[in-house]
Amino acid sequence: MDNSINSLLSKIASKRNKFKKLFSDNKSKEQLYKWLKSELAYTSNNIEGNTLTRKETRLVIEEDITSSSKPFVHYQEAVNHAKAFDYIIDILKSKAIINETVVLDIHKKLLSGIDDYNAGFYRNCPVRISGSRVILPNPMKVPDLMKEFWGKYKNSTKIEDIIKIHLDFVSIHPFSDGNGRCARLLMNLLLMQNGFCPIIIRPRDRKRYINSIEKAQLTGNIDDYIKFMVKRLSQSFDTIFDIFDTKNEIPQEKLMTIAKFAKAVELPVSTIRYWVKVGKLKPTMYTESGYMMFSHEQINKVQRLNQK
Repeated sequence: MDNSINSLLSKIASKRNKFKKLFSDNKSKEQLYKWLKSELAYTSNNIEGNTLTRKETRLVIEEDITSSSKPFVHYQEAVNHAKAFDYIIDILKSKAIINETVVLDIHKKLLSGIDDYNAGFYRNCPVRISGSRVILPNPMKVPDLMKEFWGKYKNSTKIEDIIKIHLDFVSIHPFSDGNGRCARLLMNLLLMQNGFCPIIIRPRDRKRYINSIEKAQLTGNIDDYIKFMVKRLSQSFDTIFDIFDTKNEIPQEKLMTIAKFAKAVELPVSTIRYWVKVGKLKPTMYTESGYMMFSHEQINKVQRLNQK
């Protein structure tokens, strides 16, 4: 393992301690879980082609609000993912044993009302990943491969091993559909069980995420995959800290949404988003729903950036 990964793992150990302190009581944990429920539903489903926005995902999960402009199945996927997340939190709270039955239950919740025939059952037909050269195991081998999978990882506590669980799971591809979502929920359950935050894979990371998995599957070299996932874990900690660490929080009334901020500095919203993406500008804070907020003090900084 290269030095950059070791350095990240060392920083993650420190972030885990901060994470535990920040969410040491039940009230703070429930706030985190509420945010994660919609955020993970949005990001995980988006990777699989779901077209709902972050706001649409939150509205259907929290208020059962839908729109006829998007396919109904996309709303069902959001609701199902939220129910599956609630289930893994129940497992976490009860300290129940995480085994094959838990994964089958997660999958059943993900596909309920979408594909009830296959929900909670291993596939009985060959499958291919669209656009990929990866050859997936024969369906007859899936039950034995999953038994071997559980025997290999049943006592995993290290970050690297938990991340490998996700890779091995999607490489077996035990279900006809929902493998990626199920693998990410299982991985995040195990991470949270061991005191880490879940890994949030953003929509803009989709290509790098998929490419790192495919490279590992085709070549057996998992370095890029591990490096990508460890970086995302570290950045997920940072995202959560930005939203929930309120020690230096500026009063909400003194902050502006990105739309108001863009108007104040006379720039398109797309420019502000791009500067945030490349690191030229950082929001003062994020709301619980993940929206960026900016302060009046940042207006001068943006004006200077625009003059360069």
